Amino acid sequence: MSFRDALKTRDFVVTAHVNMSRVPDVDALVKQGNILRPAVDAVQITDNPGAEVHMSGLAASALLLAEGIDPILHMTCRDRNRIALQSDLVGAAALGVTSVLVMRGDRAPDHLKPRVRGVFDTRPQELMTFARQLKDARDVPLVDDFLVGATATIFDPDATFTPVNLTRKSDAGANFIQTQLCFDMDVVRNYMRRMVAAQLTHRLSFVMALSPLPSPDAAHWVRDNVRGALVPPSIIERMERAADPEREGVEICSEMLGELATIPGVSGVSLLSLGSLESIPAAVEASGVRAAVQ
Repeated sequence: MSFRDALKTRDFVVTAHVNMSRVPDVDALVKQGNILRPAVDAVQITDNPGAEVHMSGLAASALLLAEGIDPILHMTCRDRNRIALQSDLVGAAALGVTSVLVMRGDRAPDHLKPRVRGVFDTRPQELMTFARQLKDARDVPLVDDFLVGATATIFDPDATFTPVNLTRKSDAGANFIQTQLCFDMDVVRNYMRRMVAAQLTHRLSFVMALSPLPSPDAAHWVRDNVRGALVPPSIIERMERAADPEREGVEICSEMLGELATIPGVSGVSLLSLGSLESIPAAVEASGVRAAVQ
């Protein structure tokens, strides 16, 4: 079942990131996909995050589709101009990709030598609009229900908050929203209350990002270095007290998966591996969220 179909038929979907590499190792990519396959509805294919070169997302998507694994292709506006982005979008549809996540892309780090110049010729909403136009065009062989995702930074809004930017992304053609890493379920609950109140959950599916933390050092690193990540002190303290931090990280993730599945408006999760990739299926299995929907 594809991510697109899972969003239609399941109350809670599970996706996870494969660890992309600059090495053209097909077997390594497929092995990761097969590790994740039993636990997820789709795998996330990143687009050179941090301006670090890795395998083309289109190539990785094609390889995984050949194995019966559904990819969510990330597309950033940093590295390609309008024509290249639109061409890749059409190419993705031709390959059989049915879901893309569109984002601006981070600025290239200053330490990269030689310096990398960002393109940013096209704004994410413009690319979303192009995807919507392709869906509406009768002479273009793009699937009618091609899914377009956008990103959002989850935070703790007050009662006056109005999600203007998310409404604009929905108007541009976004079908789902994917957030940054957040380990604070109180923030998620409050944020989603505002989304429900604004009736955005009728127009957008919301996918939250989580990770099984492998160590206290990893928890500190996420808190201090991952843009927008929300890691409460209680999570770090729990990791520091644990006799087996890796197992504790899986337990924390499984507990939060179970809680996310109960929050109104949350459609699913995107899981990132900061340690062993096998920790993702372990957390999903321990949570019971897949058993509840299969």
